[in-house]
Amino acid sequence: MNEEKKLTAIHSIENPKRRIVEDLKIRNKDNMKLCAGEYFGNKFTYAQTFKMFDDFKKAFIHVDGLNKDTITISTPSTIASVNAFYGALDANKVLNMTGPGFLHAYTEKYTRQLNSKTVIIYDGFLSDDLISKFHAAGIKNLIIMSITDYMNPIVKMAAVKQGIISDKDYLDEYTKRHGFLPQGMEIIRMKEFAKIGSKIKESYDFKYEENQLAAYFLTGATTSQFPKCVKVSVDGFTKMASIYDHIWFDYKAGSRYSVLIPMFYATGAVHNIYTGLVGGLTMVYQPKYDRFAFAKDLADSKANIVLATPSHVATLNECGLPDNALSHVKYVFIGGEAILPAQMDKFRKSAARLGIKYILNGYGMTETASMSSVSDKDSVGDDVTVSPIPGVEYRIVDPVTREILPDNTRGILETKSPCASLGYFDVEKNENLFTEDGWINTGDVAIRYSNGKYRIFGRNSDSFTNCGITYAMYDIEEQALKHPDVAEAEVIKFEIDSEEYPAMVVVLNSNATNRIADITKELCAIDAAGMEHFIGIRFVDNFKTHPVTSKRDYLSLQNDKEGYFFMDKNDNAFVCNIGEKRQAIKKEKITVANIQ
Repeated sequence: MNEEKKLTAIHSIENPKRRIVEDLKIRNKDNMKLCAGEYFGNKFTYAQTFKMFDDFKKAFIHVDGLNKDTITISTPSTIASVNAFYGALDANKVLNMTGPGFLHAYTEKYTRQLNSKTVIIYDGFLSDDLISKFHAAGIKNLIIMSITDYMNPIVKMAAVKQGIISDKDYLDEYTKRHGFLPQGMEIIRMKEFAKIGSKIKESYDFKYEENQLAAYFLTGATTSQFPKCVKVSVDGFTKMASIYDHIWFDYKAGSRYSVLIPMFYATGAVHNIYTGLVGGLTMVYQPKYDRFAFAKDLADSKANIVLATPSHVATLNECGLPDNALSHVKYVFIGGEAILPAQMDKFRKSAARLGIKYILNGYGMTETASMSSVSDKDSVGDDVTVSPIPGVEYRIVDPVTREILPDNTRGILETKSPCASLGYFDVEKNENLFTEDGWINTGDVAIRYSNGKYRIFGRNSDSFTNCGITYAMYDIEEQALKHPDVAEAEVIKFEIDSEEYPAMVVVLNSNATNRIADITKELCAIDAAGMEHFIGIRFVDNFKTHPVTSKRDYLSLQNDKEGYFFMDKNDNAFVCNIGEKRQAIKKEKITVANIQ
């Protein structure tokens, strides 16, 4: 049976009906001596990894009790955070996975309202203000992890000498500043927390429960000002493992997987953390916030399989590595946001030069709990089409009537997944998420082609409305990315006098910065619906990315309203400052020679 027929033969994903850690142990019963994780010079086998899970499980029960209370986790992807993740689940706890920004802004709501008395947090996210907020919200146990936890001592000593990391302990520094710890709240170092569990001899076993709540994922760090609190079940995790068992790509026990960016919250916990342990892979942890170190991290880690955001992959074009320097990388899966064809074409050209075999487009949303589609291995050039993975169904519907649309017609993507979420913490949000027949409304504009493949264009909200007509901003962006001198582009919108106008923020290739006048003229002449309302281009050295998710920080782009260039059909050049009124858009007329 060939690969394509294998996929069509799998009609359903069975529920193994067992607890998560038990499921992982069964799936890895032959992998106990294999290396499960590498972390800054230290290697841990699967047997050692499961022992660490058990230590954390017992420690959670010791400090938090025998209950189903929520454990809040705000950490990057490290060995310590994985131990906390699975230890808490095995202790019959519910997880609250959140980035530090949401935790700062909504401490009360996402601790007290979720009945969380224990928080695990990376010390780089901590501040005296946040500790005060935890104390006021009734947090009883604050467990502090550090990037140095589980780091090889020799690597740690060398890093301290080079000034890469600090040898100071956050808890010691806090005590030195204040002279005391907050009354009624115990603050524990992660390594000390693990030792508590290792000394407990009693065994704790919990029965499997159908559709039991496992975790809340607070998502939306760069696409929303407010978090979506998505509920995921234990069964969602175990069924997802079955899905990945059937995915066609050929990773196997012993392959080197890599977590190079800290996407542990939200979808990252599902993709990066879980899938690596399913198939006996070695997970290489090098959590980096600097996307420009991405290529070097790949070279150093010798990873075979990588999950990354588009903003990271975009840096491969001018990373400075020689040809074929990344020939050990077989798969790069891009996720987190829709990929445009011209963007993918550039990515694949960079990959070919560096020796990467496959760069694939992966699509999924936290509400479906797993990657739900992926592009084919034979995808080349600007092909961004995807096919649903085993067990997942897609359909394209009218955004208003929800009538199923024919092939080759844009509409809203709805998906049905065996590991779909349980919905949102805020119940009223569920009305727009689930259909009566069990489908999930993704809110993404997509199309199904006659060959059965799908393309996702972007969010339905990625549009602007002017004179009563709505235009898709990604259609303009797609044309901009076709320009040979454009490395990255983002189309945004400004509201002026109750009408919306598109603008563009552009990163140029390094050898094109002396051609800004010509490039401005060419981009202003893009032939795409809505360009008649276009108000300017701002050139930047690079996009700011969110320090947690590594996605572009879209929301910050609209804060800068100055320095937009615009050229009309008569070759009149303007430098534009975006004001509140229409006449403020074209502020100063300049000559083409003035555009530097």
